[in-house]
Formats: sequence, C-alpha cells, structure tokens
Amino acid sequence: MNETEAQLFARLKEEDSEFRRLAEKHRDFDQKIMEFDRVYYLTSEQDRKRKELQKMKLRIKDEMYAIMRQHIQARNATVIPSGSSGPSQDGGYQRKG
Repeated sequence: MNETEAQLFARLKEEDSEFRRLAEKHRDFDQKIMEFDRVYYLTSEQDRKRKELQKMKLRIKDEMYAIMRQHIQARNATVIPSGSSGPSQDGGYQRKG
C-alpha cells in the first residue's frame, strides 16, 4: 500500500512524539500569524513579529518534512525489488518464472 502524504502526516502525528510536538508548534504559529492578519494595519514591530513567526513556522515545516522523508526512505528500503520472489538460499534474489 502506498501511503499518501496526508495519511503519513496523520500517522506520524499519532505515533511520533517529536513530529506531534512540531505539528502543534506549527499550528500555534499559524494561529498567531492569523491574529496579525486580522489587524488592518500593522505597526513596524507587529510586522517584524509576524515575519519572525512565519520564518519559525517554515523552519518547523522543514523539520516535519525531513521526518516524513526519513520514514518514506526507511519504508522504501525494506521493499523487495519487483520481479523477485524473495531471497534465495544463498541470500541473493532469484527471478520468478
């Protein structure tokens, strides 16, 4: 079964405490940014803070995608090559048919 990005995201949120922590921080930063977006005019200090929150949110997103890539690579490393019937007696792979 090939897991979609959304399915992997949901699974990692349940199974991986570090991923869950990052996802919660990402959501928190997103909510804070939306609060700034509701203000018609931002002061220079508010604008600076909003931009800093955006940068932190993107750093967290990068960390989350790195974890997702690690899980995908680990899953792909355990897949038996197509056209193979599995390991032979000597530990190599033998072709079907």
